[in-house]
Amino acid sequence: MKVTQKEKTFTIGKVAQIKAISTYTLRYYDDQGLLPKVFRDKNGNRIFTEEDLQWLDMIKCLKNTGMPLEQIKTFVDATYQGNQTLPARISLLNQQAQKIKDNIEEQQTYLDKINQKIKTLNNENANSLQAP
Repeated sequence: MKVTQKEKTFTIGKVAQIKAISTYTLRYYDDQGLLPKVFRDKNGNRIFTEEDLQWLDMIKCLKNTGMPLEQIKTFVDATYQGNQTLPARISLLNQQAQKIKDNIEEQQTYLDKINQKIKTLNNENANSLQAP
C-alpha cells in the first residue's frame, strides 16, 4: 500500500511513544497481520498512518478486555473483507461486550465484599479506641 504525500505518517518509534506500546509489540502485531495496511519504506522501515493508529486503539481495547489476539485478527480480517462480514463482526463484539459486563458484575461483587470488610474493620477500630 502506498501512502499519499498529504497523509501524515509516523515511524515505529513515534507510534510506540504516542500509544505507549513497545516497538517489539508493534512489530509483533504487524507480523501477525493485525495491522494489514502498515507498509514499509524503501529501507524496510515500517510507516504508520492515522488509520493504523486508530486500529492500534481498537486492538489495545479488545486485548485489554481479554480478547485473544487470534479473535482480534479475525475481526481485523473480517473488516477488510467488507460489509458482508458486518453480522459476524457485530456478533464478535457483542460477545466481548457480554464478557466485559459479566466481569464487571463479578468485580462489583468483590468490591462489595471488600467494602463490607473495611466497614467491619473500621467499626472494630473505632470500638478499640473507645475501650478503657
